[in-house]
Amino acid sequence: MRADAQRNAQLLVTTAREVFAERGPDAPLDEIAKRAGVGPGTLYRHFPNRDALVEAVYRDQVDRKSTRLNSSHITI
Repeated sequence: MRADAQRNAQLLVTTAREVFAERGPDAPLDEIAKRAGVGPGTLYRHFPNRDALVEAVYRDQVDRKSTRLNSSHITI
């Protein structure tokens, strides 16, 4: 994936997480695209439907928590 496409996908996930926290998982996808500064076509290119975006947000959250947990793990 191109670097700009990768940035857009991550930006959409980050923005979706914020919008879902504010408005719930039924928040308009067009609002997420607009707040991320991309067009709806970019959103749908990366995430063809709401479920795909919700899953990406969930996976991102799990990855972040796992990374924090692993970095704070102390070995004796």
